[in-house]
Amino acid sequence: MIQLWIHYIKDQTEKHNIDNVSRTKAYLEFYERYPDIQWAFLASFVSRNAGWNMTDLSTETYQNLLSKQELKSLYLTYESTNWYIFQDAYPQLLIYHLSVEQNRPMFFLLKYFHVSSFMEEMWYEFFKNKDLNQLMYAQIINEQNLIQHPIIENEPYRKKVFRRIPYHLQSIFNLNAVLLPTLNGELYGDFVPRFKQVTKRIQFGKKIASILFEQDHYPLFKAFSDQVEVTGSRMEYEQFLFEKRIETPTLDQTFSDTKHYLFERRTDWFDRKRVKKRWFKDIKIKEIKPIGEQFYAKRGGLANLTNTIEKVKNPFAEKR
Repeated sequence: MIQLWIHYIKDQTEKHNIDNVSRTKAYLEFYERYPDIQWAFLASFVSRNAGWNMTDLSTETYQNLLSKQELKSLYLTYESTNWYIFQDAYPQLLIYHLSVEQNRPMFFLLKYFHVSSFMEEMWYEFFKNKDLNQLMYAQIINEQNLIQHPIIENEPYRKKVFRRIPYHLQSIFNLNAVLLPTLNGELYGDFVPRFKQVTKRIQFGKKIASILFEQDHYPLFKAFSDQVEVTGSRMEYEQFLFEKRIETPTLDQTFSDTKHYLFERRTDWFDRKRVKKRWFKDIKIKEIKPIGEQFYAKRGGLANLTNTIEKVKNPFAEKR
């Protein structure tokens, strides 16, 4: 029976890990069935933002700013991170589903999918005490530690992306943001700080979660999620803005399916790193404000910069 369960989970994970859109939909479908697993809803929005960032690379601004190789490297960073987290997270979700169906914890199965022993402990604890926030924080902690070595610190991403000028340029402009859209056109969320630091990413993830599940704002984000189809294009939310700003194509129009390779002998990050107490502390937000104007002002600044660069490259650009 164990082998049947393992085969089913592997098959379903592979089926839904084809691309960014399929992952986002899988997270949403799971959350609809199990709303207690709040991380699934958070993951759907983070995944959605990754899709928007990918299709941004097809815009004139990025095409002028980055070389073809840099565009490819940046795309692979978004895509590989998205894929790698899903490969670890979705089996966890399916094993929880199996545990509910069997009416007993089945988390011993996690080891067959190389999931950290930290998460095995957290899932058993959640099955017993139903602490929603503790589990969500644990999943944020796990995913950010999961990607630290193979994506952030490893080649080719460290050399081709995180040490390249365009990456630091994005950091200077503070462009990368996780946006939480609404049907009325207001955009909430926050700008991503110091992407290379684990603790900063964990704190950021908890902050986005606190905005997402704040009682007055959650219905707005849930309504958007329920009514707007996932395509990978910023048109998902730009259709509700007074003015269209970026208008990216859909993901399937921009990038073909990317082939990934998973090495089975993965190490457990929990074996070499201690979990910090502050990682589990709640984030306090005094006031939640829309960030849409800030986001588009920064994007406008980047567009102006690339236009200037193009003119410097070709002094006759204005005359043509």
